Amino acid sequence: MAWRVAIGFAAVGLTVIVTNISTQQSAREAREKVRELLVQHEPLVRATESLAAAVSMYERAVIDQSETSTIAQQPVKAAAQRMTEAAADYQEAASRFSEDDRPAPAFAGELNDFLKSGDDLLRTSVTRRSRMRDYWARFETLETSLNAPQANAVRFAGAVFASEKLMDLSRTLSSVREQVSAAASLSSPRSLQLIIASENAFRARLQQHSAELATLHGQAWLDQVKDNFNSVVAGRRAAFASIETFNEQSVTFRDHAAEISGMVVTKLVEPARRALADADQLAVQASDRADHRLGWASGIAMLLLIGIAVVTVTGVTAPVRRLTDATRRLAGGAVRTRVVRGGVPELDTLAEAFNQMAEQLQQAQNAVRVHQLELEARVDERTRELNHLAHHDPLTDLPNRRHLLAHLDEAIDRARLRNGRLALLFIDLDNFKTINDSMGHAFGDRVLQAVSERLRMNSLFSRSFSARLGGDEFTVVCEEVDQLGDVERLSRSVLEEFQRSLSVHGRELRISVSVGACIFPDHASDSHALLRAADSALFRAKASGRNCWSLYAPQLLEAASSRFKVEQSLRRAVEQGEFELLYQPEVCFETLETHTVEALLRWRQPDGNVVSPADFFEVAEQTGLIADISDWALRTAIQTAAVWHSGPWPKARVAVNISSQQLMSASFVSRLQSLLKQYQLPAQCLEIELTENVLQTGANTIATLKRLRELGISIALDDFGTGYSSLTSLERLPLTRVKIDRSLVTTIDTGGRSSAIMRSIIGLCHSLGLQVTAEGVERPAQLGVLLNDRGVQVQGYLVSRPINAATVPVFIDQARAHLEQLMIGAPAPVHENESNTTRLRTLRASTARGSRSARPPADEK
Repeated sequence: MAWRVAIGFAAVGLTVIVTNISTQQSAREAREKVRELLVQHEPLVRATESLAAAVSMYERAVIDQSETSTIAQQPVKAAAQRMTEAAADYQEAASRFSEDDRPAPAFAGELNDFLKSGDDLLRTSVTRRSRMRDYWARFETLETSLNAPQANAVRFAGAVFASEKLMDLSRTLSSVREQVSAAASLSSPRSLQLIIASENAFRARLQQHSAELATLHGQAWLDQVKDNFNSVVAGRRAAFASIETFNEQSVTFRDHAAEISGMVVTKLVEPARRALADADQLAVQASDRADHRLGWASGIAMLLLIGIAVVTVTGVTAPVRRLTDATRRLAGGAVRTRVVRGGVPELDTLAEAFNQMAEQLQQAQNAVRVHQLELEARVDERTRELNHLAHHDPLTDLPNRRHLLAHLDEAIDRARLRNGRLALLFIDLDNFKTINDSMGHAFGDRVLQAVSERLRMNSLFSRSFSARLGGDEFTVVCEEVDQLGDVERLSRSVLEEFQRSLSVHGRELRISVSVGACIFPDHASDSHALLRAADSALFRAKASGRNCWSLYAPQLLEAASSRFKVEQSLRRAVEQGEFELLYQPEVCFETLETHTVEALLRWRQPDGNVVSPADFFEVAEQTGLIADISDWALRTAIQTAAVWHSGPWPKARVAVNISSQQLMSASFVSRLQSLLKQYQLPAQCLEIELTENVLQTGANTIATLKRLRELGISIALDDFGTGYSSLTSLERLPLTRVKIDRSLVTTIDTGGRSSAIMRSIIGLCHSLGLQVTAEGVERPAQLGVLLNDRGVQVQGYLVSRPINAATVPVFIDQARAHLEQLMIGAPAPVHENESNTTRLRTLRASTARGSRSARPPADEK
């Protein structure tokens, strides 16, 4: 049985292979023939089409030039040259064919005749114009002789009295001019008859009044007029004869052009295209032959298969019927069914296998019943897991946006039924992007998990619904809200909850959050509107300085519109260069010198208003414009410092604030090196200022800061005392200076704890080898407290307000005298001990001695 089936299938396979080889051979031959025809005929098709276009172009050029007032030979020559070249290209393409296969005979003689007829037409056009000009010259001569007596007419009381007969002749001659002018363009028989009629009218009037005109103006004048008129009539006949000749040659030329074009199309273009069509027909015929062969092969294969099937069926029908019946009984549940063996060896083996299967099936049926219950339990468990994943965030296991919307809709329905309220809180982590950029996204995910756990474990939210919308945004739905005070209590509890540090991978991390809140039905009546309202409130909270909460108000929509206007104005400011830098000095009262000026960004709007960074910095960060603005500020500050360094201030040193996006950029250090090299500014003349929320102790941040220090660039920690940097950060980060925030300097002269805190910070920084600058010094009493500590530089309105770049050298020259006056006028602190007061007196005395020694003698002033 097996060998018969094998032989049959081998025959079928052989038939298919032979047919396939034959079909491939036919297709290959057809492709070769088509490729040969394409290579041979395609250049000829292009040449014939180019020749047809050249003939049409030459015809248009000759017709256009022959009808213009002035003939330009260059277009006609260019068109003739192109037609000649196209004919040569065609002859070259046609020469590749044999004499028998050549598509069309040579037609150089017809093209030459066509070129000659074009030249004849142009010459006839020149003759036509020349004769028309001659005619009008003769006409002017006739008019001049006819009007000559009028110049000698009797003038009386300012009027000219001419012969009435002479004026009648002038009018008749004007009619002749009008008729000839019209006929020169129309050249119709009717207009020619009108001209002859007007000329006869002029001749008749001249003859009629000849006696009177001879008496008045002389016989010689009359004879001259007659001769001139006869000359005009002869010139008109010659001109109109040339026009008629031109029209006939123009018609002949157009007919010749149509004949040439028709010959090119019928004898050249169409045969070439038919040759390409023949190639396509050949491909179709080859395809048909291949289809016929495949059809025969398919028929033979089908017959072989039918024969094999008949032989096979007759040998296996009975055993298969027994197997079928047994299988049907087994499928009906009779697992004790067995098949009687017999028949061909293959089916006997199959019957034996069936019996073994039935026996194993009987044994497995009991096991299946046991495992079925276990499988159903697992399916239920997996279904619950998938349902959980569909409605929960996989990172934090909090409900996701879909679950939130569904729950919020249900909560709104419950609130409507009980005529109550519910609150929706939007929670966003402050500066979470900085954590991701500096510590890595894996660490950021751990922070999000810690935040979600904090929300989940907060007892105040035990009966609330917390969810994660995405990113670092979380929501809380509180249904037990009776009044606005409950919303405030909930929002403040969230802020207080995150005042405690988070433990992430063994690291204590302090973060802050901003909260936006809204109430149903006070602020919105559906879930989507509530989400929008809470989002607007959240943006208001972030704009208020972060780490705070805000309740939705309708005015927030106006704020959103204003924020959009600021964004658009910022984009315009970046494109039009509306930013400028002011510089505020940082001085040392021990040396009475200005060591550094801090570059401060300002936005001068077209209306003249000056906007500080605090009013647009957040919008710039959110829109990504901060990168372009910060890069401009850095480049401008370095360029200005380079001018000072090579000019009026050799010790120039400028401090520039750097944004987090700049610091985290992989190209920041190389960009800084490029700017320093471009403007030839030493690295020690530049100081980079970074705020505490920008500086993190991640590996990337530390590596970037170390590269800056290796270049010789100083690094200052700005606004120290307002962020959450730990003291460990001061030790790990390669800082050179700490700038104490104005919020700590404001109250150091009031006798509270501020002065002690200030001295502790200064002592700590000095023990770490860090320079110290006190910001926001505005009163002499504050300066008096700061003068008690060594090595503290001072910056604030008391020393100088921000000034433009041109004023900085002037301030440097006058700084010593100005600082002396400030030191003398600074009062001693009331609550300070004697040692500090003694230091202030000593500092003033040394300053006074230095001032006296620096003054010139009286006779030298």
